[in-house]
Amino acid sequence: MKRKVYKKEVAPRTISRSDFIIKSGITVGSAVFLPKLIFSQDCNLTTDDIMGPYFIEGAPVRTILAHPDEPGQRLYIDGRVLQSDCETPISGAMIEVWHANDAGCYSYNFECTTGNPEDDEYNLRGKMFSSENGQYSFETILPGIYANRPMHIHIKITTPDNQVLVSQLYFEGDELCDTDPWCNGADDRILSLEEDSNSLHGEIDLIMDTTVDGIIPGDVNLDGTINVQDIIMVVGIIMGNMQPDDFQMYAADVNQDSVVDVLDIVSMTSIILGGRTSSDSFNGGNLTIKNSSLFISTEGELAGIQIFTKGNFNIIKQNLPDNWNFYFGNNMILIFNNGGGSRLPEKLFEFDGELEIISNIITGWDAQRHSADININPNEFELGEPYPNPFNPKLNIELNNFRSQDLKIAVFDIKGRELDILYSGIQVPGMSRFTWNATRYPTGIYFIKASNNHQAKVKKVNLIK
Repeated sequence: MKRKVYKKEVAPRTISRSDFIIKSGITVGSAVFLPKLIFSQDCNLTTDDIMGPYFIEGAPVRTILAHPDEPGQRLYIDGRVLQSDCETPISGAMIEVWHANDAGCYSYNFECTTGNPEDDEYNLRGKMFSSENGQYSFETILPGIYANRPMHIHIKITTPDNQVLVSQLYFEGDELCDTDPWCNGADDRILSLEEDSNSLHGEIDLIMDTTVDGIIPGDVNLDGTINVQDIIMVVGIIMGNMQPDDFQMYAADVNQDSVVDVLDIVSMTSIILGGRTSSDSFNGGNLTIKNSSLFISTEGELAGIQIFTKGNFNIIKQNLPDNWNFYFGNNMILIFNNGGGSRLPEKLFEFDGELEIISNIITGWDAQRHSADININPNEFELGEPYPNPFNPKLNIELNNFRSQDLKIAVFDIKGRELDILYSGIQVPGMSRFTWNATRYPTGIYFIKASNNHQAKVKKVNLIK
């Protein structure tokens, strides 16, 4: 059956994947509302529709549903989740999306051999949350036709007060809609699409039958306020001692970068204190392992540090000021200021055993992400700044080696997981260059780590597709 969807042509404007990511805030898990692409819809509650047989629990949190190599025409959809007055936004509404691929196959259908370049069980499926302004957006492909049904995208919306809407989105000009019992009459859910040289774009607001305001970022226990109890819960999430539900996870991710870490704790502390700031600009620092002790030096006032480790070691002594919190467990070290004035001493702690630092996050009161260089025996090698940064998809890495030694260069993700080994073996003195091809990895923050038996240095890079 030939698809016949109305596509309003506009003057060509190049909107690449990276452009959309930047405009919609996908890299931080929060969509910036794009300029309206269609006429405003009437103020009516969004009607429901059948769920269908292909819903799967547990889809990952992501706003890019389609792999870069997924066949089909690229499609971008955005809008807001609103209360029943059609004006007031709902923050933290969970939006689950799933649909067929270009050939009309769902990932649930394991006999389907088309599309799905990465053999992803959750291909063309994802879960996202509305922002503080109720905004959402996602990138996918135009779905195919199956069972003589019109093209459609399934949605399931769950509000923080547990109101649930299951529905489907259809497309203007699809002749199959006239004979489909679910599409026929679903005028509030039929999208008009605009087309540029690269993709299709549509916009739709989703109106829920509720007056709930939603979730305040940072209010992890969902009691309407942000306080130390919420910080304790975030610590539990980071240290692996708490299993949050979806809404708690959304609330804990204060900066909306799709990961819960020390940056969120610093942001929450600043909120509680009414906007904690520092006169010093924060520009990173160094971690040094020396004589079974860990030292830190920073450019600017430190507010928090998170260290991902491995090795068999124990922390035997730490004497941090009372206004600093210290947590250690599950290969994680978490240190942050609770709002007091005393700065962190240079010597963080003493340990016994073998401590290896995989990656780290350090930040000032601006809650911006930095990574400290790691040193054990200085002047054995230097890791240059990777370039270009941000990059897509190839990254250049330079290493200046001062003696013949066994070196390893590897790539880690933001959770400290080793993804690729770029080099492992004896490296002769001199300058060496390496290239990381990140074609198969999604947009996000990564770390390049060069190490030997005594020294490790880490650089942060940003992949934008």
